[in-house]
Amino acid sequence: MQALSSRKFCRYWLPPLLLSGGILLFSGEWGSSENTTRLLAWVLSWLSYEEMPWPEQGQGLLRKIGHVTAYASLSWLWFRALQSHLGGRLRTVVLFSLGLCLLIALMDEGHQSRVASRTGSLWDVALDFGAASLAALALSFKRAYL
Repeated sequence: MQALSSRKFCRYWLPPLLLSGGILLFSGEWGSSENTTRLLAWVLSWLSYEEMPWPEQGQGLLRKIGHVTAYASLSWLWFRALQSHLGGRLRTVVLFSLGLCLLIALMDEGHQSRVASRTGSLWDVALDFGAASLAALALSFKRAYL
């Protein structure tokens, strides 16, 4: 193993740490349905509420897409950071990156279950871990065969 320089830390380790922190930050009140509704209203301000396709279901769908995107990205970032440090140990890199994603997903949903405006869900943990696993599978395939 190599010593970790500050440049390598900023390039490889800081991004997954920041995304992990962001996920955990939004598992509290900031990520509540009320707050994300306001954010979506601002982002989609060019549409009136009546013009939005299925407003309530649409928000739920966008939240699930957010889960998939966040955890697929997190898996890629942890994979990249661990690969930079561990080198050619593909199995170890995949297992550690998936383990970190699972840990963060469990912490995220555990925190949500303790916030009055949120509810934690094991289904969301499964969705998060599934997205992370698909990303890890794609990265493993790319590294092994391309």
